[in-house]
Amino acid sequence: MKPILTLLTASLLALPAAAQTTDKEELARLRATTQALIDALVAQGLLTRDKAEAILKQAQTTAATPAPQPQADAAKPNVLRIPYVPETLRQQMRDEIKAEVLAQAKGERWGQADALPEWLGRVKIAGDIRARAQSEFFDDRNVPAEVYRAQTASPAWAPDLTNTTTGRQRLTLRGRIDVEARLSDQVLAGIRLATGSTGNSATSTSQTLGNNFNRYTLGLDRAYIRWQPPTFMNGLSADVGRMPNPFYSTDLVWPEDLAFDGVAAKLSHAFAPQRGLFATAGVFPLEELNLSTRDKWLLGAQLGGEIDLARGVQFKLGLAGYEFHKVAGQRESSPPPSGPRNGATNYFASQYPTSLRLKGNTLINLNDPTSTAAPTWGLASRFRPVNLTLGLQLYGVMPVPVGITLDWIKNTGFDLKDIQARAGVAMPDLREKTTALQGRVQAGAPRLARRGDWQAFAALRLVERDAWIDGFTDTTWHLGGTNYKGWSLGGNYGLDRGFWLGARWTSTRNLDDSMRFLAVPGDPTSLSGNLSSAPLRIDVFQLDLNVRF
Repeated sequence: MKPILTLLTASLLALPAAAQTTDKEELARLRATTQALIDALVAQGLLTRDKAEAILKQAQTTAATPAPQPQADAAKPNVLRIPYVPETLRQQMRDEIKAEVLAQAKGERWGQADALPEWLGRVKIAGDIRARAQSEFFDDRNVPAEVYRAQTASPAWAPDLTNTTTGRQRLTLRGRIDVEARLSDQVLAGIRLATGSTGNSATSTSQTLGNNFNRYTLGLDRAYIRWQPPTFMNGLSADVGRMPNPFYSTDLVWPEDLAFDGVAAKLSHAFAPQRGLFATAGVFPLEELNLSTRDKWLLGAQLGGEIDLARGVQFKLGLAGYEFHKVAGQRESSPPPSGPRNGATNYFASQYPTSLRLKGNTLINLNDPTSTAAPTWGLASRFRPVNLTLGLQLYGVMPVPVGITLDWIKNTGFDLKDIQARAGVAMPDLREKTTALQGRVQAGAPRLARRGDWQAFAALRLVERDAWIDGFTDTTWHLGGTNYKGWSLGGNYGLDRGFWLGARWTSTRNLDDSMRFLAVPGDPTSLSGNLSSAPLRIDVFQLDLNVRF
């Protein structure tokens, strides 16, 4: 607005001087053009009538005031200087004023009765719905669930299992709506609501149907602020709140539905359009305790890069290190507090809560040595995993696009002496099982956008029991958890724009760590060997109908 007023005032001030060197018709056209622009600004509410009158009055007053004359030099004749506005300058002024007014009119949609507020143009709304039919098949030779639930001593595995032998058929639903608002070039705010019960599944937003037609709940799946401050590299961003996964990874490490609470920063730099480096770091609270300083945190950092190895061949690498701080269990040395101290002293601060744990990790009983109460379980191992992720994308090299990913995890926090010290018992037969591997191949369209698009994929996976915290694992493979190997086959086909059908079969079985397991039928207390080696085979079939908008 300020440039318009400056140009208008300059044109009005130039009129009297220009009149001395141009004809009356040109003067009249220039006056009429300037007056029409001022009237248009007043009509659109961009300039008040009082302000317009003040501009005109100022121009007239200035024109009526004689210009100061320089002191005559006795040796030189008097020279009369008359300002002159060239035709090219007047035309430039007209064009600049016209362009700015038209741009503002287009941006603010002047004269359109159905014009929406300007801020709506900076808001993006998206979402998706997935309806799934899922069948779960358990092998007849699986050890009954009561055998797992009968465990009381350290070490233990999967003590929460409730079903290992009965097949299950169910329908599930996932609905998500995502809103992003671009507040400026530097600030973006995002929020997403999703289905799924809260408090007992951090890695899935699916809702099992069958609630006598009662309504289901929506949860706050994401709510974050993204700041991209201007820097010399133009590649720095920071997320604060409940955010999408900030790390380059596959579902071996972080499941698709998982969101992160905390703060994450990412710095990227492109050396060329086909190559670049990135670094990511984050701090995420896992559990805040009211009466203890043993709050649990996740610390993560990753370095990586991507490069085009050849035309249509893109390679990406990420090396990450994580520290799950204070998650390892510590056996209590005295009975639970009683009397006035009961409820005012934090007890079992290091337990692995049932709302998070699934199955597979080695657990220790945290009850004090004199206790006869039901076990309170904690993680036996510390978790400091290192993760290497490799991705290769082929475009135009094969008849169809092909993507290959390899993922490797090694938990460097496992220490048998440390585990025995915290558990308070000797566990000489406990072996280090801390590696996970996955290879996945996908062919077809990278993203299903229209009718006829298709994808097909296959994956192999091996996850040892203490490679990763079992509560943060994908719930399709082995129905969640660790300590298994298996494969998965599936595909998707586009039925229409943003509408597709998918199918997937996943087959897994428990790993055998060479510790023979024996159980007397009908007597879950008669166990011999290592329960982590107990037979547990699970097959899962999923048929999905998806829409995305």
